[in-house]
Amino acid sequence: MAKDGFVATSHGRIHYLEAGSGRHTLILLHSNGGSAYEFEDMIDDMGASWHVLAWDMPGHGDSEPITKHYSVEAYADAVVAFMDALGVQTASVLGSSIGGAICVALGARHADRIDILFPTETPTRSNDVWTNSWPTIEKNYCNPVQTFDQVAPRFRHVTPHHMDRWNVDRQKAGAWTMLDVMWALREYDVFADIPRITTQTCVIFGDKGPTIAGVDNFRTGLPAAPGVIMKDCGHFPMNDDPAELARIINGQKAGLAKAS
Repeated sequence: MAKDGFVATSHGRIHYLEAGSGRHTLILLHSNGGSAYEFEDMIDDMGASWHVLAWDMPGHGDSEPITKHYSVEAYADAVVAFMDALGVQTASVLGSSIGGAICVALGARHADRIDILFPTETPTRSNDVWTNSWPTIEKNYCNPVQTFDQVAPRFRHVTPHHMDRWNVDRQKAGAWTMLDVMWALREYDVFADIPRITTQTCVIFGDKGPTIAGVDNFRTGLPAAPGVIMKDCGHFPMNDDPAELARIINGQKAGLAKAS
């Protein structure tokens, strides 16, 4: 079973879940408004072959609140600080949504600390799209508690437990922090950083997710990286099909094991 941990970093105290004791470390980065528990459907199974660390990003879950604007690059720096605090020299990193953008920033700026990157459901929106969608984004993130009818279309199946976890985590983060994450994404030049990634990368999208249009941006900017489109998955493949996501991750790990 995954166990809770806390570690002091230069970005405040960070809460995380830990499972397994494999030779290679896998760090899991959740989406905006979520927490490490976003990966609870797969973390124990992944622990059979990895040393898994799922964090609560600064300002989320049970990690220390943020009191200033954080850029995507600052969150990437926080991942490195998290690794340093736990004595992890290199790790593979899977991140969803904002976590995917953090993956891109890590690959562009901290490639020496990364084994494999798995940017998942990563937003790559133009300035016009950001501007036009901003009123909807504000309504989504400035009202943390959501109804079943609001949440259900985003998943294959929503259980009462998922609903409880969704609203608990969003209230822990709070409206200001969640909207600040969206500003971080809006201001981040993901198009410039994608071609700068120099580490092994596997790009993942759900075929029903809201970011699928960005797959071509990765194909253009990072043509050597394999891309996987997960069937019947939306923005949260770790919940929609955790077994398939684990298979994809472990398939890439096979090459890592041979190299070492």
